[in-house]
Amino acid sequence: MTIELKYSTWDDFPYVKTISSRGLNNFVTVDDPIYIAHKNIFPPDRNIMAMDGDQIVGNALSYPMVMNIPGATSKIAAVASVSVQATHRRKGLNRKMMKFQLENIHEREEPLAVLQATESIIYGRYGYGMASFNDTLEIERSHSKFAEPFEPSGQLSFIERDEAKNIFPKIYSRAILGRNGMIERTPEWWEARFDLPSWDNRIETGIWNVKYTKDTELLGYVRFRIDDSTLHVIELMSTNLESYKSLWQFCLQMDLTKNIKAYQRPTDEDLKWILADPRRLHAKSKDQNWIRLVNVQEALTNRKYGIDGSINIKVVDDFLDWNNNTYSISSENGESECIKTTEDPDIILNVRDLGATYLGGINFSVLQKAGRVEEISHNAISQANLMFSTDRAPWGNDLW
Repeated sequence: MTIELKYSTWDDFPYVKTISSRGLNNFVTVDDPIYIAHKNIFPPDRNIMAMDGDQIVGNALSYPMVMNIPGATSKIAAVASVSVQATHRRKGLNRKMMKFQLENIHEREEPLAVLQATESIIYGRYGYGMASFNDTLEIERSHSKFAEPFEPSGQLSFIERDEAKNIFPKIYSRAILGRNGMIERTPEWWEARFDLPSWDNRIETGIWNVKYTKDTELLGYVRFRIDDSTLHVIELMSTNLESYKSLWQFCLQMDLTKNIKAYQRPTDEDLKWILADPRRLHAKSKDQNWIRLVNVQEALTNRKYGIDGSINIKVVDDFLDWNNNTYSISSENGESECIKTTEDPDIILNVRDLGATYLGGINFSVLQKAGRVEEISHNAISQANLMFSTDRAPWGNDLW
């Protein structure tokens, strides 16, 4: 069997979507909302097809995006639609595609690759580390009162889709400031979010859009649907505490509902500290963004650090040889630098574990206790924890 890897054209999209759907055990037709939404954002020059003769038997895609990282933003390759047809599995094809894709991402000078894993067992072998988690929240309306009286001073308003498409991006761009892991949505990505807000083509009820304003200033929004007495929060974004509490109170006290369920929420959700009975808020956590440092030196230079200081980190990368080095990271007065060094390392770790720590959501002590980080110098783990620390947990509420 000879497999050829090549890039797509626009004409390949129907076949690409078929292969991707088979890989997820789905069946998608050209009339499905998910088909249409994905077609509108499909980048053929970034889609890799594995060909067995004239048949597509594997696929790997990436979208060009910009993500918040500690103290800055970074170009990323958002990896998606990775699949191998069932007839060609267990033959090393996925590894071949991943290698080809990461080399291409490196050529495009995108220092990070980010994906959401369908199976957590797969991507660590290619250098991806589990860097952030999201919660699905659920609470009964009867137990959702706030601990302290709260009366909004602004205005909640239902709005139509066209107005929402115009104003929500403006609110979103302010709401994500300083939250690591969030992406800057392009106009095309916003279209996809409105066409298929939860990337689920089986939604049977409509989506409501509500904005929160104060003195004409746009401060927040929520998108939700109601199904069988459950209010489903698809997205709630706020720019300050008042808009946050106002939008949550609106959802939690909706008449004729019994339960409220919210998806893709941060693990450090403020709501837990606002409720009178926080134990009633049930959270189910799941890994979200897996980060792969494609160019370790550039990725470590681009982010900022929690304290002034320096540390030498030896990175082991079995998949991308150019990353196998010891790096000296230094930070002073908000400026950071990362250079290759021949000095002895303070800690040694695999590139996948460096990816896990990159956004500040996982500290080095956790990985050391799990036997994944080796401390060479005294107190080096504590130093790394402080340097890589962030104020809030990373959050990524976009699926791709």
